[in-house]
Amino acid sequence: MGCRVMRNTFVKGMWAVMLTILLLGSMNNIENELDETDSVSEAGRQEGGVVAECEGLTFEDMFNYTHADFEFEIADDWETAYVRAVAWVNGTLADDVRFDFDELFEPLGTDNGWLSTDEYRTVRAIAAQCVEQTNPRVGFRSGPPHRGGGGVNWFNASWLNTDDNPMVLEEWNLMPGNHVDERTCPTQNPQNDCVEIPVAPITQGRDCDTTITHPDECRLIIWLNATLEFDTQGMMSGGSDEFTIAMNTSNMTNTDMHITFPEQSGLRINLFEECDGRRIDQANNSNQGATPAPGDCDEGLNGFGNDDSISVSSRLVSINGQTRLKVDAQVEYDMSIWPTGQDMFFDMTTTPPETDDPPSWTSTAPAEGNIMPIADDGRVLFVSSNQMAAWAEDDQGTPLISCTSNDANLWSMSSDAEGLSAIAPGGTDSTTVTCQATDSSGQTSEMRNFTLQVPMRPIAAVVGGNAEVTMTPTTGMPEMQVVVTLTQPDAQVSSNSMALSGTSTISIPLESMSPGPLMVEIVASGTGMATFSHIYDLDMDKESATPTLSLSTYEWYDGKYEMQGNFNDPDGDSVTITATNDGFDWGDVVKSGNQWMVSGPGIDSIDSMNSIVITACDSWNKCSTITHEAGQTPGVTSPPPVDTSEPKDDDDGGGLPGFGLFAALAAFALAGTRMRRRE
Repeated sequence: MGCRVMRNTFVKGMWAVMLTILLLGSMNNIENELDETDSVSEAGRQEGGVVAECEGLTFEDMFNYTHADFEFEIADDWETAYVRAVAWVNGTLADDVRFDFDELFEPLGTDNGWLSTDEYRTVRAIAAQCVEQTNPRVGFRSGPPHRGGGGVNWFNASWLNTDDNPMVLEEWNLMPGNHVDERTCPTQNPQNDCVEIPVAPITQGRDCDTTITHPDECRLIIWLNATLEFDTQGMMSGGSDEFTIAMNTSNMTNTDMHITFPEQSGLRINLFEECDGRRIDQANNSNQGATPAPGDCDEGLNGFGNDDSISVSSRLVSINGQTRLKVDAQVEYDMSIWPTGQDMFFDMTTTPPETDDPPSWTSTAPAEGNIMPIADDGRVLFVSSNQMAAWAEDDQGTPLISCTSNDANLWSMSSDAEGLSAIAPGGTDSTTVTCQATDSSGQTSEMRNFTLQVPMRPIAAVVGGNAEVTMTPTTGMPEMQVVVTLTQPDAQVSSNSMALSGTSTISIPLESMSPGPLMVEIVASGTGMATFSHIYDLDMDKESATPTLSLSTYEWYDGKYEMQGNFNDPDGDSVTITATNDGFDWGDVVKSGNQWMVSGPGIDSIDSMNSIVITACDSWNKCSTITHEAGQTPGVTSPPPVDTSEPKDDDDGGGLPGFGLFAALAAFALAGTRMRRRE
C-alpha cells in the first residue's frame, strides 16, 4: 500500500506539471491542442515547468508495468548509448495507469472517473519532454571496481532529446477503440469527436485474458527509443581496461535488460554483484546511503546482502564483422519491500582470468554431419543466439559460433547480435558449412562440419473457414514431426503435431483469428537435424465478417426524426455509422457501446417521403445497411391549386398581380429551399 501511495505521488507530480503548462501556455479550445504541439513543447521546456516536476522520477514511477524489455547499445566512443525499450501493462495495472491519468485533471474539473480523447491528446503532446527529465538510474565509471562513496554519484547518465537524437515515446491502447463502455463526452463540442472511457470498467464480466484477440481495456504497451549520454569526462574514450556499470533496479520487476558493448578484445565480466539494503530517497531516488565494498553484498557483510532476484549471463555476438560482448540480465524486485533499495554492479575488465579454458561443444550441439535447417524466403537465421548458448560453453560466458562455407558468396552468409544468417539461393537445397566456437580470449573449439539445408517448401491458401498449409520436404531430409501455427499480433492457433515424410497438408480453423493477414510459423524436428522454427508470409488473409445492424425505435419529435438501434461486428473491429436521407448526408450520429442513435430534420417538400438509409462499415470496408421510410415530414402541406384562368383587368387598366403569379413565386421558393438543403 505504501508503494502504491508513493507511486501515485510521483505520477501526480508528473501529470500536474503537464496540466499547469497546458493551462498557462494555451487557453484555446482543447480540441485544438494537437495542432499547437510546437507551442506546448516550448512551454514544456521553460524553467520551473517539466524540469522542476519530472526531474528525479523514473520510468517505473510513470508506468507500473507487467513486463519490460530494455536494449542498451553503447556507442563506439563509449560516451552515449542507444536505448530501445518496450513495456507491457496488463490486467488491472492498465486500470491503474488510466486512474492516475484521470485523477490529475482536477485543475480542469474533468477528473470524473472517465478518460476522454481530449485529455489524452493534450498531455500526450508533451509526454516525451517529461521522460527526458527522468532519472535513468545508470552509472558508468572507469577505474578499479568500487561501489561509490562520499562525493560519488553513480547516476551520471542523462537522456538526450535533440534534433540529432530525438526521443520517441509511443503507446498502444491507452484509449482502446473497442472499449465496451465507450460513450460520447457529455460536453461534446460540435467540431470535435470526443469520446471517453471509464478508468476502470463498468460492464460486469469483462475478460482480462490478454491472450484473446481483443482484450479491450486490459492491455497497454509503451515504447521508448532514446539516447543516453554518459558524463565520463572522456575517461572511457577508446575503452578502458577496467570500469564499472551500476544501475539502481528498485521498483523494476519482470524486466529483461541487454547491454551490448563496443568491440574490445578480451572484455569480460570480472564480478557481477546484486546489492540489496540501501534505503532510497523517496524524493528523487538519488540518496547513496552507506557504501558497500566490492564483494560485501555477495558475502552478506556490513548490513548488505542479496536475494538472488537478478540473474546475469554474457555472450559474444558478431555485429558488422566486429566481435562484441553482450550482457543479459533478468531483474525481479519484491514491491512489498519498497523503499528498500536494490542495485546491480558489473565490474568489467580485459585482464585475462587466472584459468581460461577454451570453449567446447555441448552434448546438445548438432553432431558432425548433422543438418542445420534454414528457410528459403530471404535472409533468415540458421543459428540463433539461444542456440549458441545451448550448443557451446566457456568459463567466461557463451562463446561465439561462426561458420564458413565454400559457397559462402552464393549463400550470402552474415552474423549479428541475433545469430548467424544466410540467404538460400533459389533452386538450391543445401550446402556444407564448417563451424567452431570462439571465446573472449580468441581461443577456439574443435571444428565441426554440418549440412545447411532447406527442410521444406510450404504453400498455403484459405479454403472456406480454414487455412490449409501444404509442406513438401526436400531430398535428404529425415521424417519430421511438424507443428503449424497461424499467427497475428493479437492471436495465434496451432495444429496438432504430425509426421511429415512426403507432401502433406494441415488444415487449421480460422474462427479465433482476426480479419487481415495471417503468418504461418512452422516448427519441425527430426533425427540428425537441429530443431527448425520459422515464420513464413504465405500471402494468406482472413476476410472480415460484415457487421450486423438493427433498428429498434423511430419517431418524429419536434420536427426531427429520431432513430435508435444496435450494431455488432463479429470480429470486434471498430464500426463507423453513417446516415443519408433521399441520398444526401443527414443527421447527427452518436454511438455508445454497441448502440447507435441518429437524429435529423425532415425535408420540407411533399415530394419527399424521407427515405433514410443507415450504413455500418468496419475498418475493412465491410458494410451493412438498413433502409427505413420515415414518411412525409409533419407540418408540410400541399400548396393551393394554381389558377390558370386569364386575369381580369380592372376598369382603370391597372390593379394587383394575379394569384397565379404568387403560386409561381411560392413554387420557386420551395424549390430553392430544397436545393439549398441538398447542397
